[in-house]
Amino acid sequence: MNDLPNFPAIETEVSGDQLKFVFGGAERFDLLLDVIAGAQERLQLYFYAFGIDAAGQRVADALIEARDRGVEVTLLVDGFGTHEQPDAMFVEMIEAGIKFARFEPRYGRRYLLRNHQKMLIADGKCAVVGGSNIEDAYFADDPAGDSWHDIYLRIEGDSVARLADYHSALADWVADPKSGIRSLVALLGRHSDGEGALRWLYGGPSRRLNAITRDLRVGIVRGKQVDMVQAYFAPNWGFLRKLGSAATRGRFRLITASRSDNNTTIAAARHCYRRLLKRSTEIYEYLPEMLHMKLVVIDDVTYVGSANFDMRSLYLNTEIMLRIDDAGLADQMRGVIDQHCAHSERVTRDTHRAESSWLRRARWLLGYLIVTALDYRLTRNLNWKTD
Repeated sequence: MNDLPNFPAIETEVSGDQLKFVFGGAERFDLLLDVIAGAQERLQLYFYAFGIDAAGQRVADALIEARDRGVEVTLLVDGFGTHEQPDAMFVEMIEAGIKFARFEPRYGRRYLLRNHQKMLIADGKCAVVGGSNIEDAYFADDPAGDSWHDIYLRIEGDSVARLADYHSALADWVADPKSGIRSLVALLGRHSDGEGALRWLYGGPSRRLNAITRDLRVGIVRGKQVDMVQAYFAPNWGFLRKLGSAATRGRFRLITASRSDNNTTIAAARHCYRRLLKRSTEIYEYLPEMLHMKLVVIDDVTYVGSANFDMRSLYLNTEIMLRIDDAGLADQMRGVIDQHCAHSERVTRDTHRAESSWLRRARWLLGYLIVTALDYRLTRNLNWKTD
């Protein structure tokens, strides 16, 4: 496949806020830079990974330019997601007056707990959320290479102020050397919206179901039409049963990755297919690029943000999703999913059965066990063949 499909941007208004969804790598990167360039008073950023490459340098330069024109800039990154990047990578930004900190839980929790969120907020009025980190591969648009296909949402309006308040609270938590997990969980719950057409939902390591997982579970149990585009799909058996029931009750359609820089995650997803296909689920694997999108549509509700549909994102990582209750938008996003299906290979019971040799089933099972117990960046090092 030499050319990438074109997914036009979607723009709409929900509850007085202006929403714009963009899909291509170049379009997503331009959107990011445009929001930074338009800031007048304050920029707040959080990214799981911030690379030492051309994309990272361009964003760093844009942030320094913003600081030079008097904009207050706060950049937070995840300690594990950037553990390969030395502090020297960020020195130029710090010396320019940018407030910088790493999210690093204390007492040996650095491996267990990751803040996987991605957000950019300008002046408390405009924000960008989605799945892309700041690294070349997320914006490359290279079907012959290792580029990621993803989605960004720009939102302008009153709801952005709530996200800005959350970022400020998170920055305070990161800066406090006495911060603990309980206070983080309380922060996530306190800032998650319980009502409204636009709801910010935050997930994390709560003893009870966090806001993201709880909302998705309720939607799946009640929904008649469930559609997902998921880079990493490895839920527990309880969620698989609920998704199978949704397929029997109405429809469940799933698009996952056909290739990745981490074949263990592909194996984990394929381990789940058999149970779902028995319940009439439509399953597709996206072909043009590596898939990194996190998009869920349940009846009239759309979810977009950083959370994968796997055990770590659902129960452990700190994640962000925006829940948008709007029937018109849900129809538009299903149209986008239809377009993605046209560029994917459908997995049927017959094709899956034909590929399910005992060796492959064993690899898929092992991949599922490893992914649900470990982590993307660690499992990537295993990276065995899936065929």
